[in-house]
Amino acid sequence: MSNRVMYLGALLLLAGAGSAWAVPEKCGGADIANGPFSYIATGLTQATFSGSGGSDVSSSFNVAAPNASPDTSAQNVFPGQGATNACAPTANALIGVLEIQKVADADGNPLASPLDVGLGSSLGQAIVAAFSVDPSAWNDFAPGASTSVVVTVSNPNLDSANYGDYAIKLAAKADGYGIGVGSGVMFTLVLRAPTSVDTTPPVVNVTKPTGDEILGVVGVEVQAYDPAGPAATGLASLSAKVSSVGGAVSDETISLTLDTALTAAPGVTVTGTGSFTPTGGTGADGTSDVSAFTSASRSGIGSYTITAEAVDGAGNTATNTKNFAVNYAVAFTKQDGSTTGVCAGYSTQPGRAGCSGQFKFTVKRSNMTSDGAFMFDKTVEVDLVR
Repeated sequence: MSNRVMYLGALLLLAGAGSAWAVPEKCGGADIANGPFSYIATGLTQATFSGSGGSDVSSSFNVAAPNASPDTSAQNVFPGQGATNACAPTANALIGVLEIQKVADADGNPLASPLDVGLGSSLGQAIVAAFSVDPSAWNDFAPGASTSVVVTVSNPNLDSANYGDYAIKLAAKADGYGIGVGSGVMFTLVLRAPTSVDTTPPVVNVTKPTGDEILGVVGVEVQAYDPAGPAATGLASLSAKVSSVGGAVSDETISLTLDTALTAAPGVTVTGTGSFTPTGGTGADGTSDVSAFTSASRSGIGSYTITAEAVDGAGNTATNTKNFAVNYAVAFTKQDGSTTGVCAGYSTQPGRAGCSGQFKFTVKRSNMTSDGAFMFDKTVEVDLVR
């Protein structure tokens, strides 16, 4: 037999012997979970801040580890890498900001090519610090497990040179366990220059009544404007109410007619006119002895306060008040005794030398804003003094 035939026979014998040996299965036959993490966003995916400060933005997402496929009754493991984490039944991962790109400028205009921001740079570190992730460490999770992640985004308070739009990738990373990072959750961080804020309240005045009033219809006029300025929002509302010192009238709304529609432009003065009528200013009450005012049913004379309120478009509020009194139109007349004979025969009698005439007074309501009717008021007291 030739050497060639003997060599070929030896190869066949070796092959036959090898077919009887068992080839070890990877991870001892366990079901291996291959693939990346998967994600579902469950909250907001954008936060916008103007200048410094601003309220934190809350968000959330779910992350799930890959499961074995097919999944049999055998143990599920992650493939792992190297001797330490090979065929591991559980894994550990860190969750947080994994990538940062600047995608638009300070005005929101998209960049021609997104700029990668290194996580280790000062800019990257400031953005990473603005994202609080809970949990940030996900430990001892098995294939197919999932967890909910809560994200709180704060204003990183960057320098104005770094204002713009940033695309932030939040993801889980399990180094050494053979699990891919996956798509992660993309979050947009929008940073803009501070906007002007209207903090200046309107200017408001009560221009009528100008002084005390006679009982009747009391005319009211109020004026207001929102001072002009770069942040001015204009006058949004103008109102007035009246109260009496004694409390009989309490914050009664005065209906105003405005000469300019609201919201009025900054710097434009708006005038509101209206009126209110104290008790007895019109109508039959107090115009006869039967309907006379008494201590139990008083007329509208007394002291009043009008309060005007103005509000601008930013909610800044200003008020102004005007105090005034409402009285009757009181008139006194004197009739000379020497010409009427009222004191005739009396002035020469002992103790009558002071007799000189008669005195008469009347109380009426306004003859300009009402009908000037005589008022019957049993609460009025008259004192004649020398």
